[in-house]
Amino acid sequence: MFDLLGLSALLAWPRRLQHSQLLLKVFDLPELNDIILSHMSRSDQVRWARVSKKWHHAAIPYIWNDLSGLSEPQIKRLARIIADDYRRFGCHSSNVMNGKQSSLVKYGPLIRNLGKNLWLTGFNDEFCMSEVLGQDEREHVENNLMVLKITRHFLMYCSRLKAVTVALPDVRFQGSIAKVIADMTAQQLQHLSIAGRIHAQTLQYTLSRCSTTLETLEIFLMLSMNGRRAPTIEIDEARQGPLSSLKSLKLSSCESPFYDDALSPLWRRCESVEELHLRGCNIQFLQLMPNIIETFLPNLNTITIVPDSDGLKLEDQDLARLLSASRLGWKSIDIVGYMAFVNLSRKALFRHTSTLENFKMVNWHLWEGHILRAILLSFPRLQTFVTLDDGVIDFSKIISIDANTWIHQSPSTGSLTPWPCEYSLTDLRIKISGIPRPDVTHDHHGGRRQPVVSESYPGEGREIQHRVYERLSRFVNLEVLWLGSNSCYYEVPSQPLKKVVDHQYECLEMSLESGLDQLEGLKRLKILNINLMATRVGQKEAQWMAGQWPRLHEIRGLENRGDARKARQWLKGNRPHIASKKE
Repeated sequence: MFDLLGLSALLAWPRRLQHSQLLLKVFDLPELNDIILSHMSRSDQVRWARVSKKWHHAAIPYIWNDLSGLSEPQIKRLARIIADDYRRFGCHSSNVMNGKQSSLVKYGPLIRNLGKNLWLTGFNDEFCMSEVLGQDEREHVENNLMVLKITRHFLMYCSRLKAVTVALPDVRFQGSIAKVIADMTAQQLQHLSIAGRIHAQTLQYTLSRCSTTLETLEIFLMLSMNGRRAPTIEIDEARQGPLSSLKSLKLSSCESPFYDDALSPLWRRCESVEELHLRGCNIQFLQLMPNIIETFLPNLNTITIVPDSDGLKLEDQDLARLLSASRLGWKSIDIVGYMAFVNLSRKALFRHTSTLENFKMVNWHLWEGHILRAILLSFPRLQTFVTLDDGVIDFSKIISIDANTWIHQSPSTGSLTPWPCEYSLTDLRIKISGIPRPDVTHDHHGGRRQPVVSESYPGEGREIQHRVYERLSRFVNLEVLWLGSNSCYYEVPSQPLKKVVDHQYECLEMSLESGLDQLEGLKRLKILNINLMATRVGQKEAQWMAGQWPRLHEIRGLENRGDARKARQWLKGNRPHIASKKE
């Protein structure tokens, strides 16, 4: 069975382990087996299973538990196993023939998670299917009737499924296959994903079969099937009760009016939903969301909006309605796109000062850096504050905060004004600019550059940097600190992809001479991003970071030249667990 799935032979180390009887007795403890096997890859689990009979019985449930991560060759081989099982046992009442037991009887009940590629890559592989079923049945394969029968045969043995992805090929019998999957699995599922060119009627029927056990629902749709006749599927309206366990709802490209009839009954069942993720939705769909949230989603506290490739533009009044829609108050807001964050939307956001914990604003139309400070100054429970992202963004809209605004010192005493999120913040991604850097006389390409900000007196730049570090040092629970941004590829119609970079020159040096040692209290720091910044990090700084930040495991943005190269080489030779990544 393992060879059929394309899994490699046993590693050498388990063979050596089996000679130690004492070690084998230690691994007889089920609790210890669970801990070890749960952290193994599938290939390692298979190798583990070949050590002994005891280890085999311990590993088998983990190997078959999750089939969502199989490679394409493994999926095709699994499909052949299932098709062969159907050929041998599908037309017989007995699960044993010629002394051989059905594979699905043995392994089917162990499966908890089915990935989408089983139907797209496995059952839809005409050559694979016909090779197993024989020449005389190829006609059935071509019109997918055999896929329907094999799907029913396979799911009949998967009695303990908890997670299924329904992603079907664009075929004539798609609705019938989806109905079989929904009828045989939906009642017991905790996690359901629906993807592909699924007809609205098929989508509505699948959703109607879901029960109160469902916890997570994901719908990722492609282009609508307007040109195809809708399948005739009866829907039992009496089954449309509340999905009381459903907490997370993810929708992608569902904005077409073609799906309105399918989604409308769903909204009425989502009163327990707490998290809503929207991807690739157009402006019209988002303008409807405030009313949907207010009417059907009383417990919603988390929203994520990611635009499609064409971008997303939401005006001030529309953004304000969206930010005002949550009844209980937003706990997490993650919105990427062109957002006109002006008067109305700002007022709407600041109504959630007592609840907001995570806030991500990337590509927002915001020119005043003091608004960033106002957010950090007003939300005492804030844990994540992100204005920089590693995705494709428009650098012309990167929000930055001036160093003096960031420092925020008292005019009378000169001491820093306390911020309420100093102990709660764990993830900070922000661009701090406006620091005089007389040492940076050339740009990244070696050309002469004129400084944007100049010193009023010698040493002013270093003084400002010391105060910026002082402010950063107050976030004692930081785990992620991003001060630099990644470059991106900007797509222009009918033109090659253009690489856009955001080099920072009026920024922190990140050197010990500039005051880096003030950050010695950030003992929880795990990731530091200084990408595309004119830093002066060398071996001395790398040694200091490794010594002062015991949990550090990644530094992004160390160039492979100059002092930064020495820092990379030292980390590679002395602290290999700390990844030093160049963009």
